[in-house]
Amino acid sequence: MVNIPQTSSGTFGAFRPQEPKKSFLPYLIGLFLLIILAAGYYFFFYQGLGFSFGRPNLPPPPPLTPLDKKIIKIQDLSVDLFDSPFYKSLKSYGNLPIIADSLGRINPFVPY
Repeated sequence: MVNIPQTSSGTFGAFRPQEPKKSFLPYLIGLFLLIILAAGYYFFFYQGLGFSFGRPNLPPPPPLTPLDKKIIKIQDLSVDLFDSPFYKSLKSYGNLPIIADSLGRINPFVPY
């Protein structure tokens, strides 16, 4: 007869599986890719631009077209109507805020 001793450490005796170690490799690869993308962005968009604290020389704007002149005239509309005594004398009927008592039928697709 074979006696198998009972142990408190489980079926496999003293064997305990080791916990997997956390790897920092994905984080390092992500950081490396981020640095490469940032450097690529810098060289693609800012290559050849010098850092200068001087004021840039801007070219003068082009002359206005007839359409631009019409738009400027539309923007000069008078808003004196809102300051007039007639507009201020208008009465507001109802109370604010408006409270909706009924929101309609429960199912609008059902026939009457």
